[in-house]
Amino acid sequence: MANQGVPRCTLCLFIATISCHVMVLVGNLYTSKMLSGIGRSASGWGSVASSVSYALDNELQPAMGNVTQWLSTAVDVIDEFEEGVDNMLSLTGSTIDSTLKQYAPNMTEAKFEAIARHHVEQVATKAMKKVEPLTYKVMDSLRPPLKQVNEWLGSFSEKIQDTLEEFGTVADRAQKLVDQVMTQVNSAGGMAEEMLWDTYHIFDPYDDGIQLHEFKLVADQYGISALQGQKANQLLMKYDDSGDGSIQINEYENMVTDPSVPGMMTTILRTYSKKLASVGSAVRNSHMRAEVAENVVDYLNIVCGKNLTKVEWITSKLVNGHLPMEFTADIFYQLYMKKMDPNNLSPVDVGSLVINYTMKANAKNTVAAVDQLADTTFFAKEGFDITIEDETVVQVIQWVTTAKGGEAAMKAFAKIQPKGSESYADAYNTAVLKSEQRYTALTGNTGGQSQYHSDAALNLRDMLLGGSSATSSSGDPDALQASSGAQPAKPQTLLFAEELANNVSRTVTDFNNQCYAYSGTSSNPLDSACNSINGMIKKTQSFLTLMNDVAGPGGQEFLHKQADQFLNGTVQDIMLISDALVAKGLKTAQCAAGQKAACNYAYQVPDVPMQLNGAMTFVTSNLKDLQGILPQVVKNLKTAKKEVGIVSGVIDSMSQILGLKTPPLLQQIAGMYKTVWILYFVFFFLFTGFMLFYAFWANGWFGGPQVELSTESPEPPQTFMERLRTCCSSCTACLSGCTSGHLCFWSLLLLAQVVILVLFVISLVVCLITGLQAFLGAGCSKIYLLTDAEICTAVLTIFQTFLKTFGFFEPITDSCLHRELLTCKLIRDAVAHMSVMAIVGGLLASVLSFQMLIDSAIKHERARCARMMEAEGLMKKDE
Repeated sequence: MANQGVPRCTLCLFIATISCHVMVLVGNLYTSKMLSGIGRSASGWGSVASSVSYALDNELQPAMGNVTQWLSTAVDVIDEFEEGVDNMLSLTGSTIDSTLKQYAPNMTEAKFEAIARHHVEQVATKAMKKVEPLTYKVMDSLRPPLKQVNEWLGSFSEKIQDTLEEFGTVADRAQKLVDQVMTQVNSAGGMAEEMLWDTYHIFDPYDDGIQLHEFKLVADQYGISALQGQKANQLLMKYDDSGDGSIQINEYENMVTDPSVPGMMTTILRTYSKKLASVGSAVRNSHMRAEVAENVVDYLNIVCGKNLTKVEWITSKLVNGHLPMEFTADIFYQLYMKKMDPNNLSPVDVGSLVINYTMKANAKNTVAAVDQLADTTFFAKEGFDITIEDETVVQVIQWVTTAKGGEAAMKAFAKIQPKGSESYADAYNTAVLKSEQRYTALTGNTGGQSQYHSDAALNLRDMLLGGSSATSSSGDPDALQASSGAQPAKPQTLLFAEELANNVSRTVTDFNNQCYAYSGTSSNPLDSACNSINGMIKKTQSFLTLMNDVAGPGGQEFLHKQADQFLNGTVQDIMLISDALVAKGLKTAQCAAGQKAACNYAYQVPDVPMQLNGAMTFVTSNLKDLQGILPQVVKNLKTAKKEVGIVSGVIDSMSQILGLKTPPLLQQIAGMYKTVWILYFVFFFLFTGFMLFYAFWANGWFGGPQVELSTESPEPPQTFMERLRTCCSSCTACLSGCTSGHLCFWSLLLLAQVVILVLFVISLVVCLITGLQAFLGAGCSKIYLLTDAEICTAVLTIFQTFLKTFGFFEPITDSCLHRELLTCKLIRDAVAHMSVMAIVGGLLASVLSFQMLIDSAIKHERARCARMMEAEGLMKKDE
C-alpha cells in the first residue's frame, strides 16, 4: 500500500495544541498590555502629581504669602489706628481740663456746662474725624486676608483633609507599586561614580575624610537609623584601612556596599534632594525681604558642606552691587539666627564660611552691610528683635575679623572705630547698646500711657478703655516683628531668588535621576508623601483655627457691625463721660471759689459705664483680640507655607519619576515581553507543525516509508510506562545509532521538543507566580481610588474645590478614564484574563504537546522498525 492514510489523531492533537498555545499567547499579550497600561497609568498619575505641585506652588503658597503680608500690614495699621484713638481721648481729656480752668464765679452752672459741652463736643468730633479714615483703613486692610481665610475655612473642611490624607496614602502605594514593577524589570547600578562623589561630600564637608562625629551628624540630619548608635563606630573601624581614624573616598566606596546599610547612598541623596526642593520652593514663593533672606540662608546651610561653588556664586552677588545692601544685612542677621538655632545639625559654621567668601569678594561692601545691621532703626523696621541686635552685630564682627584681611578691612571701612585697646566687637557692642536705648526712648514703647497727661484724659481712658491705653500692646516683640517684617523685596532681589530657585530645581532633577539610575526605584522604602501631607494639614489647620472666630461664618459681618458702632457711638460715649466730669469739676471749682454749699455737696460721678453704648468694644475687644492672635497667625502661616513647599517638592519629585521615567521604560518592557511571547508562539507553532509533518511522513506521505508491515509488526505501547520508554527511545535514537539520516534528524527534533516543552512549562509558571505576587503584594484590592472610577472622580473633584488651579485640559469627570488612573483595576482585569487564558491554555497545551510527542514517538518507532526490517529483507516493497 502507498501509505497508511491521514494521521487523524495527530491532526486533531495539532489543532488542539495550537489552539491552547494561542490561549497562552493571548494571556501573555494581556500581561504585555497590563505593563503598557501601568506605564500610561503612571504617566497619568504623574500628570496628577504635577498638577497638584503646580497648584501648591502657584496658588496655595502665593496665597499664603499674600495673607501673611496682608496680616502683617494689618498689624501695623491697627497700631496706627490705636494711636489715633489714644490721641483722640488725650486731646478730648486735655480740652475738658482746660475748659474747667476757664470757669468764672459769675457764670451760671447751666451756661458754663453748655459752653463746656459745645467746646468739648467740637474737639471730640474733629478728633473722631481723624480717627474715622483710620477705622476704614483697618477694615480695608483686614478685608482681603479675612476673605481668603474664609474661603480656606470653607474649602479646607474635614472632608478635604481626609481626601488629602487618602491621596497621600494612595500616592505612596502607587509609587511603591510602580517601584515593585521597576525593581523586577529595571537594571540598577547606573551613575555609581556620581552617586559616590555626591554622597561622600555630604559626609565630608571639609574634604579631610569622614570623622566619627560627621557620621553621627549626617545620620541625625538625614534620618539614617542604620548609622546611629554604635554602628557608625563599627563601620569606621571596619573600613578604615589606612588607620587614620577617618574614611577616605576609596574606603567609602567599600563601606556603602556593606549589607548592614543597604541603599545608604540613595537614602542620603534623596533626603538631601528633598531638603533642596523644599528650600527652592520657599525661595521661589518668597516676596518679603526678610523671608527671602531666611530661605537663602537655609539653602546655604544645606549646600555649604557639599558645593562651595554655589556658596561662592551667592556670596559674590551679595556684595558686588547686584543686590541691595539691606538684603545683605538681612542675610547676616539670618546667619546669626541659624547659628543660634538648636535644631541646626549642619557640621559647618555657615556664617563664618559665608563671611569669609564675602570678604574675599568685596570687603568694603561686607563691612557696609555690618554697619547697616548696626543701625537700630533699620534693625527694628526689618522686624528683628532689637534686644538681640548687639549680640547679632558682635557675632558678625567676630566672623569678619577672623576672616583673612578682616581687621584691615574694618580699620579702613568701618564707621565705628575702637578706642585704645578696645576690640571692634566691644566697640560695636557699646555703640549698638546706646543706639538701642536711644531708639527705645524715641519710640516710647510705653504702650501710649505717656499720652494721657490730664486727669480727664485718664478718666476717659479708664472708663472707655478699661484702664490701659489703646496702644498698650504696641511694644510686644511678636507684634513688632509681625508688623515690621513686611518689607517687600526689591525687584533685583526677586530676580535673584527666581534664578536661585531655577538652579535648585535643575539640581534636584539631576539628583533624582541619579538615584533612579542607581537604585532602579523612584523612592526610598521609608519615603512617605502621606506624612508630608499630614504635616501640611496640621500646620494649615493651626492658623485656620486661630482665625475661625473672626474670619468664619458671621465673623466678618460682626466685625463690620462693631466698627460701625464705634464710628457712630464713640463721640456720644465721650460726651456722656465729659458731662459727668465737667459737672464734677464745676463743683470743685465752686468750692475753691468759696462757695461753701458746693463744698458740702459731695458730688459723685454717676455710674457712667452702665450708660455707655459700648462703642469702644471695637477697640478693647475686637482689635485687642486680633492683635493677640495675628502675630501667632503670621508665624503659623510662615510655617504652613514651608510645609506646603515640602509637600510640593515631594510630589514634584514623584511626578518626575512617574510621569517621565517610568512610562517609556514600561512601554519598552511591554514591547519586549510581547515580542518574546510572539516568537515563542511561532517557535512552538513550527515545532508542532514539524511533528504534524513527521506524522504524515511516517504514514508514507512526502516520501516517507512506503512499506506494508507484516503481521508481526510491533504492537503500540499500552501502559504509561511503555509510552514513556518509547518516547525516551525515540528521542535518544540518534545517540545510540540510526539506520537513516531522516530518522536521526527527527529524533533530534523530538529531543529538542521535550527540552523546549519543559522550558515552556517553567516559564509559564514563573510568569504566573510573578504576576500574582505583584498584584497581591500591592494590595490593590484595598485601594478604592485606584479601582473605582466614581471614587477617583470624586477625589479629583474635591481636590479642585480646594485648589482652583488643579485640573487638566479635559473635564475633571473624564480624567480618571482618560488618563487611565485606575491602576489597580487595570492590573486586576489583566491578571484575571491572564490567569484564565494562560493557566488553562498552558496546562492543556502541555498535556496535548506531550500526547503529540508520544504519538510522534510511536510513529517514529514504527518507521524505524520498518526501515530495519526492510534492510534485513523481512519486508516486501509495495509494487
